[in-house]
Amino acid sequence: MTDEDRSPVGDAAGDSPGVADGTADGIAAGIAAVEEQMTALAARIRATTREAASRIHPELPPIGYKMLRVIRRCGAAHASAVADQLGVDRSVVSRQLRQLQDLGLVEVGADAQDGRVRVLALTPAGRAGIEADDAAGGSRLIRGL
Repeated sequence: MTDEDRSPVGDAAGDSPGVADGTADGIAAGIAAVEEQMTALAARIRATTREAASRIHPELPPIGYKMLRVIRRCGAAHASAVADQLGVDRSVVSRQLRQLQDLGLVEVGADAQDGRVRVLALTPAGRAGIEADDAAGGSRLIRGL
C-alpha cells in the first residue's frame, strides 16, 4: 500500500496522523486531548453567553439571551419554534418568556392565522440590546480562545 492509498484519518491497524506511535495508548491520548479541548471550548462558550446576557440586562439568564438570539434570527417566532431551535422543553420557554417580558425585551402577540398561538417578537429594547452586543462582541469568543 502506498502513502497515497492510505486514508487521511488512518487505517484499522492504528496508523493515525498526529498520533506519535499509532498504538492504542497513543490514540486514546489523542482522543483524551480532543475531549479536553472540547470541554474547554464548551466552558468558554457558556462563560461568553453569560457575559453577553449580563451586558443586555443584569437579570437576563443565558437561556433568555439564547431566546433573544433565536427570536431575532426568525424575526418573530412561535414559542414552540423557539423551544425546538434551542432543544428545550416548551415549559422552559414559557417560564423564560415571562422574565423576558418583565425585563421589557420581548413582546407577545397572537398569530394572524391562529389566534391561540403566541408569536414572540423583540421589543425595541430587546433589539437594541442584541444589536449592541453584536457590534461590541462578535469576536469575544474568538478572543477568549
